[in-house]
Amino acid sequence: MNKFMTQKIVPRIFGLALSSFMYANAMYANAIDTKSVKVEFVGYKAPVMADLAGSFKTIQYTFGKDTRSIVGVLQNASATIVPTSSEIPDNEIATDNMNKVFFPTLLGKNNIKVTFIKVVEGEDTGLLRAKVVIGKESSIVPLVYTINNGKFVAKGTLDLHNFSQGEKALRALSDAAAGHAGITWGNVELIFTADVR
Repeated sequence: MNKFMTQKIVPRIFGLALSSFMYANAMYANAIDTKSVKVEFVGYKAPVMADLAGSFKTIQYTFGKDTRSIVGVLQNASATIVPTSSEIPDNEIATDNMNKVFFPTLLGKNNIKVTFIKVVEGEDTGLLRAKVVIGKESSIVPLVYTINNGKFVAKGTLDLHNFSQGEKALRALSDAAAGHAGITWGNVELIFTADVR
């Protein structure tokens, strides 16, 4: 091997290989642990817009087969949510109002389906576009995700007024729940969380 190759070519090839290896490891360092995924929501009530958080116990997930990256796992991933499996922690009355009044009014016996139709992966942050289907209607919800301390958290806001039964369901919940003081807000924060490995 001549002096030119030793001093110029070999270091460049080694540098390129090393940077490619480091990039690949960085890409795959944030793979989602699909067994840890949770779907939560935050609704708002009363004139002061007090928040009330909950989650769903019964969800069927479908994920992408490429489990090495965020995009590979989440692009076209979907969740079929049984809405009447919602739970407001330590608040049985609120849970009953959601499961026996709000959700049946909003969508009858239908489930909620969420599909991630676009995933943009950055460095410990990114964007998701979720298609939320309620009955025969749908709405696109943009979500921003971050990764901190081994946790993936994506948040976005669904406007229930985008659905024909939304106003009726909000009114029914307000009528059933005295703590709402006549107001249930139509904006619901959707939160998807998971561990990353």
